[in-house]
Amino acid sequence: MRLASISCVVASALAAAGGAGGAAALAQRGGGVGSSGTGTVGPATTVSGTSKAPTSTGPPKGTAAEQTHPSVRPRVGRAQTRFVVRLTLADAPGHVGVLATDYRLQLIVPRARRVSRCSPAALANIDSGIAHQTVRIALIAPAAGWCTGRYTLSVFLQRGPYCLAPAPGQPPPPCPEFATQELDVGNTHFTVTGVH
Repeated sequence: MRLASISCVVASALAAAGGAGGAAALAQRGGGVGSSGTGTVGPATTVSGTSKAPTSTGPPKGTAAEQTHPSVRPRVGRAQTRFVVRLTLADAPGHVGVLATDYRLQLIVPRARRVSRCSPAALANIDSGIAHQTVRIALIAPAAGWCTGRYTLSVFLQRGPYCLAPAPGQPPPPCPEFATQELDVGNTHFTVTGVH
């Protein structure tokens, strides 16, 4: 879900955890489901493809302190180039009490291209790490190679309910009921030229 604001429950959870800065010290490990519905599985990313251009109706922009300042190297490549995304985690991914924090990457393919043909395989969200950590993520070319044109990469900070995994043979425990908030916290791009 994408909503522009966090409910009072989230505000209370942040206050109890000492704010975003306390997340690194208070982060807990264990099985559960985070704000994006994925399990706590360690550092990775979700790269999802779409052919739609970014619009102003998307998630709200994060504050200056929440920005990840992503960049891609090289800036220009060919069909089989291995691109590397570099970004800085503003908040510590993971969970504090009932609040889960993670990062999601969205890759927008060049206009007039097929998403399935031009997108790499999807990976898990960044759901562990520490605040101010620099993360590097390799973008491996799709099986048929990158399509020519400009790719736009957006980084989203997600905050939402953390749901405990059920014990073996037991029903799932109640999950906190508040909306997941998603903020746009950085954008970059790279260009693919030529053919194989």
